[in-house]
Amino acid sequence: MISGLSTDDDRSGGIVGSGSAAASGNRALRVLVAEAGLSNAALARAVVTAGAEEGRHVGTNTTSVRRMLDGCQPRWPVPRLVATVLSRRLRREVSVMECGFADRTPVVEDQDDSLRCSGTLDGTVRTVVELSGHDMRRRKLLVGSVFSAAAFSEPALFALTVPPAPSTARVAGRRIGMAEVEILTEQVTQLRQLDYRYGSGRLREQVVVLLHREANQLLHGTYSEKTGKALLTAVAQATKLAGVTAADVGRPALAQRYYIQGLDLAMAGGDRRYAAMVLSEMSRLTVQIGQNALTEDDQFRNGRQGVALARAGLAVTQGSASPAQAAELHALEARGLALCGDAREARRAVLDARRLYESVRPEEEPPWLNFYTEAAFSADLARCLSDLGDPQQAITFSAVVLRDYEPWRLRARCFAQTDLAGAHLVGRDFEQAVALGRDALRTAAQVSSARTLQRLHTLKRQIQPLRASSPHLRELDERITDFIRRGNTRPD
Repeated sequence: MISGLSTDDDRSGGIVGSGSAAASGNRALRVLVAEAGLSNAALARAVVTAGAEEGRHVGTNTTSVRRMLDGCQPRWPVPRLVATVLSRRLRREVSVMECGFADRTPVVEDQDDSLRCSGTLDGTVRTVVELSGHDMRRRKLLVGSVFSAAAFSEPALFALTVPPAPSTARVAGRRIGMAEVEILTEQVTQLRQLDYRYGSGRLREQVVVLLHREANQLLHGTYSEKTGKALLTAVAQATKLAGVTAADVGRPALAQRYYIQGLDLAMAGGDRRYAAMVLSEMSRLTVQIGQNALTEDDQFRNGRQGVALARAGLAVTQGSASPAQAAELHALEARGLALCGDAREARRAVLDARRLYESVRPEEEPPWLNFYTEAAFSADLARCLSDLGDPQQAITFSAVVLRDYEPWRLRARCFAQTDLAGAHLVGRDFEQAVALGRDALRTAAQVSSARTLQRLHTLKRQIQPLRASSPHLRELDERITDFIRRGNTRPD
C-alpha cells in the first residue's frame, strides 16, 4: 500500500473527506467520467493498473470512486492517476485540477528542464535531445501534466532581449553541409503536409524520431558558421512540428516544451522571422486552450497571454515580418482580444490583419509559411468573429475557408465545418447546421486527431440546448456522441 495511509484509507482507495465539497459533489469529475464512458468499476480498475505501472499499489475500488464523485478528495497520488487514466481514455491531456482535485504534485516528480531557457546554444540542443529521447522511449511522457500559459513568458522575454549565439560553427564529428540541411527541411515539409492530411496520431512518432536524430547531429557534427545557422533553423522547424503534433494528439503540456526549445533554437541561429513563427504557434495554442477553459478567469488569462505572445512575435521580427506573417500575428492578436472580451481592440486587430493580407504575394513568402493561405487566414478571422458574437460575419469567412482549402487539408476542413455549423446554430439555421455537422463527422473519420474530437465536442455542447427544437439536431447529437466515444477508445 502507499506508505503513510491508514487501514481505512487503504480500503477506500486513499480517500480523505472534504466537507462542503462532499456535499455538492465533484461535477467536473462526473462530466469527464461520463465523457470517457467509464463505469465506477472500470475507472477503479484503470486507476489500480496505472498505479501498478509505476510500481505503486493503490486500493481504489468502486466505493472509493463513488466517494470521489460525491466530492471527497483522494490521497496523493490517486488524483494524478485518475487524471492519467482520463487523459488516456479521452486522448487529450486532463489535469488534476480539471478532475476537481487539489493538485499536490511533489516538485521532485517533474525534473524536466524543457520549460526553461538554458541560456546557451549547447544547453538548448541538449535539452531537445533529452526531451525527444524521453518522448521516443516513453510515449506517455508528461501525460496528465498541466499546460501553463505563464510558462511561455520567460522564453518570449528571452527572445526579445537575448542576442543570438556568438558562433554556430562546430568541429566535432561527421561533416554536415547545406545538402543535409536541405534534406532535413524537405523531410519536415513532407511530414507537415502529411500531418494536415492524416492528423498527428498516425505520424507523431516519425516526427519525434527525426527530431531526435537531427538534434544529435547538430550537437555532434562538424559544420561552418553559415551551415550552422541554416541547420539551427531546420532543427527549429522539426522541433516546432513535434510541438504541433503533440498538441494535435491532445498533449499541450508536451507541445509547449517543444515550442519553447524551438524558439530558443531559432533565436540562437539569428532567424528572427522563424522565431516569430514559433511565437505565433505559442499564441495559437494558448488561445485554443483558453476557448475550452472551464472558467471565465482561465479564459481571460489565456486570451491575454495569447495577445502578448502574438505581439512579442511582431516585436521579435524588428520590422522584417512578411505580409502574411504579420497578418497572421495580428489575426491571432484579434483572437486573443476576442477571448478577453475586448471587442473594440479585437476589431481593430482584424482590420490591421486584413490590410496586411491584401499585400501578400505568395511567391515572396518564406517557404515554411506557405500553409498560411487566404483560407487559413479566413479561418482565424471566422473564429475571432464567432467569439465576438457576430455569426453572420463568421459564416462569410468560413464559407471562404471551405471553398478555398486544398483537398488534402482534411483536419483544417473539419475545423471549418464544425465552426460553420456552430455559427448556423447561433443563427438558428438548423438545416445548414445539421448538414455541416454531418460533413464534419465524415471528414473527422479520415484523420487521427484529438483536436477534431475536441471541435466535435464543442459542437455537441452548442447543440445540447437546442436539440429539442429539431429531430435532425437530436440525431446529429447522438451521432456525434457515438463518434466521440469510439474516437476516445481508439489507440493513438
